[in-house]
Amino acid sequence: MVGYREEKETIRRLDTKDSATQGVTLLPDEKVWDEFRKGSESAFIAIYNSYFQILYNYGRQLSGDKELIKDCIQNTFITIRKSRRKLPAVLSVQAYLIKSFRNNLLRELKKSNRKISNEAAPLDFDLQASAEHILIEKQIQESQIRKMEESINQLSSRQKEAIYYYYYNNLTYLEIKDIMGFKSIEATRNLLYRAISTLRKFF
Repeated sequence: MVGYREEKETIRRLDTKDSATQGVTLLPDEKVWDEFRKGSESAFIAIYNSYFQILYNYGRQLSGDKELIKDCIQNTFITIRKSRRKLPAVLSVQAYLIKSFRNNLLRELKKSNRKISNEAAPLDFDLQASAEHILIEKQIQESQIRKMEESINQLSSRQKEAIYYYYYNNLTYLEIKDIMGFKSIEATRNLLYRAISTLRKFF
């Protein structure tokens, strides 16, 4: 059986610029996922290229350990690659990968004896306002950036996490519910409503 190190090295050596991969990237995400599940290595590479940085940016909200984040991302891709034919069809590849990566990171943090609660979303989510993105998209002043950062700090970890999924990753209430372990979509909507209400008070 191929071990973890061999799998990791295989992924590292994959040709990310071959013509087949370039063609696959033109397909909708769910089609690329289906091709990957059927065994297409080009589809796997396309998924890896599309989502590695997204998962890394997400991981930075959860942990300051960059190497741990990268290891967990690699482990996530190794896991789905080995079990590709057993994976379900998905409507959102991004939501599926975020949930898988989140679970991997949580397990590793527990192994490292980090301080974690027993809630459904036990990670200490540290949402950072992207000043560069905000300045480009919204054309607002530096003082307003600081005010936004201060308002974000008033949110609970759960509220920050939900805001990140909804506004930074464009995930739906249903996808957020699945990732965060809510019992209903209404609970997700209520958490986001409270978070937005808090931001409006301070910003």
